[in-house]
Amino acid sequence: MKKFISLLLICLSCSFGEENGLKNSYVAPKEKNIAVRQSYKTVNPRKTVGRKKWYEVDWNQGVKLCPDRKNASDGVWIVNGPAHVDSLNCVYVDGSPYTRSILVLFSRDLNDLAEADSSWILVNQTIVDFAGKNFKIWDSYYGEGSKKNKVRNISFQYDLIVDKTELRIKDAIWLRKKFSEMHEKMPNSPQFNSFETFFKRDFARSFYPFQDSINNLNYPVVNDERYVLIRSLVDHLNPAWMSPVLEDSTLYSKKRNGLVRKLENGIVVFWDTTANGYRYPLRDEWSVLQNGGASTIFPWGNEPDEKELSRYMNINCSNGKIGVYSIKSFEPNYFGLYDVYGNAEEVVISIKGTTYSSNLACNGYEDSYDLRPSCRYMKQYVCIERGMPYPKDSPLIKGFKGFRLVRKLE
Repeated sequence: MKKFISLLLICLSCSFGEENGLKNSYVAPKEKNIAVRQSYKTVNPRKTVGRKKWYEVDWNQGVKLCPDRKNASDGVWIVNGPAHVDSLNCVYVDGSPYTRSILVLFSRDLNDLAEADSSWILVNQTIVDFAGKNFKIWDSYYGEGSKKNKVRNISFQYDLIVDKTELRIKDAIWLRKKFSEMHEKMPNSPQFNSFETFFKRDFARSFYPFQDSINNLNYPVVNDERYVLIRSLVDHLNPAWMSPVLEDSTLYSKKRNGLVRKLENGIVVFWDTTANGYRYPLRDEWSVLQNGGASTIFPWGNEPDEKELSRYMNINCSNGKIGVYSIKSFEPNYFGLYDVYGNAEEVVISIKGTTYSSNLACNGYEDSYDLRPSCRYMKQYVCIERGMPYPKDSPLIKGFKGFRLVRKLE
C-alpha cells in the first residue's frame, strides 16, 4: 500500500499539475444543431461566491449552463467530462452515473484560466454549511463508576462538500477502470488486483446478498484508502494524502509542519490540510453530519427511539440474515445524507497534535472510553455478516467497514 501510493503520486503529479487541473483536450466541441434533450436541465446554483458556482444534481442528470457575461460568444467552455456547446455558446454537460465533482470553466483565454468563471457540478454530493455556525457534540466519559454523557460546543471555519451516500461498488469499479487507463500511461506503477479478487475476500463477501460484484452495484464497498486518492485525481483535485516518505528524509524536513500518520520502519504519510482533494471526515465533522446538525444526542432528541431510528436504517440488520443493503433504501437526514445510521460503519480522521489516524467512527462498536452515546445505542443494530449473529451485549460487534468522502468548499 505504501509503495503503491508513493509511485502513483510520483507518476501522476506531472500529468495533473496544470492550471485548474484541466487540459485543452477537455475543450467542449461546438455543435450548431445540438438536440436539447430532456436529460439536460438548467439548474439553479446551490452556492455562489464571486465567479464560482456550485450545482447539486443527482446521478445521470445532465446540466445546461450559459455564459453570464455579455458578448461572451467568443468564450470557450472547458469541462472535465463529456460536453457539447450549441450555437448560442451554452454548454450541455452530460450527467454522470458516479458520485463525483465535475469542473466546468468558461474562459476567453485558454492560456490564462485564472480569470475564468468556474462551476462545479456536484453529482450525488451536497454542500453542508458549516462556516460560522456553532454545533453541539455529545461524548461519553467515566464518572462515579459509570458512563456519563457530556456535550461540547464546536464551530468550523469552512463549508464541506459531502457525498450523500457511502461509496458504492459501482463507483469502485469505475475508479479501478480509470486507474487502469492511467496505468497504461505509466506501466511501471503497480496495478490493482481484479475487482472480483478483491470482492471475494471472505470478510467482504459475507455481508453481500450475491456472490459477484455486478449484482451488488448499489451496495457500499469495503473501505480502501486508494479510492480516496484516485477519485481526487479523476476529479482533477489536489490529493489530500501525500506519498509515504522516511521520517528522516529531506522531503519530510520540508513538510514537517504538516500532519502525519506514522506507519512502520520510520515511514510516515502526510496529510495536506490545505489541499482541495477528498478525504475522510474528521471525527467531529462526522458527529455533526450524522446528527444533521441537531443539538441533541440523536436527530429526534436525547432518548433512544426505535421507531425514529427505523426511518434511517434497517433496525433488523443485526439478526444475522440481512447484512448490508442497497444505499438510499431509507430516508436521508436533515443534511440530505443517506445511511448515516446502519449499513456500513464509516471511517473518520482523528487528530492529536501534529499526527492523525483513520479509524471507524464508533471504534468498531468496541466498548471503550470515548464511545459516543449514539454509538452505544447503535451497537445492538449494527449490520453484521450474514448468518453470524452476535449477542447484543457483545463487547465487539464486527460491522461492515465502508466510507464516504468529503472535501472543503474551496
